[in-house]
Amino acid sequence: MTNKNKHSNPVVQDVIDRFQTVNKICKVFVTGNSSQKGIIISGDAGTGKSHYVKEAFVETNTTERVDYNKSRSFTAAAFYVKLFLNRQPGDVVVFDDCQLEYATGKDFKDIVAMLLGATEMSKGEKIIGWERAQQNALMREHNVPNEFDFQGSIIWITNSTFKQLAKRFGAHWEAFQSRFIQVPVYLNEQEKLMYTLYLLEEVGMLEGDKCETKEGGFSKEIVDATIKYIRDNYKYMPNVTARVAAKIADTMEEFPEEWEMLIANQTILNHA
Repeated sequence: MTNKNKHSNPVVQDVIDRFQTVNKICKVFVTGNSSQKGIIISGDAGTGKSHYVKEAFVETNTTERVDYNKSRSFTAAAFYVKLFLNRQPGDVVVFDDCQLEYATGKDFKDIVAMLLGATEMSKGEKIIGWERAQQNALMREHNVPNEFDFQGSIIWITNSTFKQLAKRFGAHWEAFQSRFIQVPVYLNEQEKLMYTLYLLEEVGMLEGDKCETKEGGFSKEIVDATIKYIRDNYKYMPNVTARVAAKIADTMEEFPEEWEMLIANQTILNHA
């Protein structure tokens, strides 16, 4: 980004740079040419991690190459099949809030091994095998072998901090660090406020096709009222994010006479 395109507010620009890092790396994955095959995006809920990942594929017209999994849990068998179905160069499988780190028992051990094998930085074949696997219905349906060459990429979006991930993966964490690109997008209160207002006022995140929470977006009247509410009440809001802004706008639209009372009695405002 050249200087003339930089935002006048350095706090906002710093957040933009972090999300642009996510966007640009995801774009490289769909080319199939990168030697790096995995990224972990760790950050606060509702700030836009998923948006910038999806935007990368929309901008490159490659959404058909992306297998997007949102808030799903996986057994080791289902995870193995998922990798098999996205094994070709340029294939991308996204695990968004799938809590892979909270799998248990043997499933956890097998998923860890598959993640490490799939993201190994090496030219040539990367063989993922599961010799102990018994052919279940899902594997038979897709004719999945006991080993295959994985050349796709993995995008892992999580609200867990890197410290929490390190604790969960223990001795394996060093191997994860060497294989995965790690992008932290945690924002302090000032960054959340300024970036959310930037999204509302300059990007138009609640308007038209840019709105991901409502078909056609919200009216200008609702958007302006949402901005005013945030500016007037941010000191009493424990968490100012794009997701919170969408909740405010939706409440305003659905309850035009009672929205102030309804918002006042939610955790949108600090009741301490």
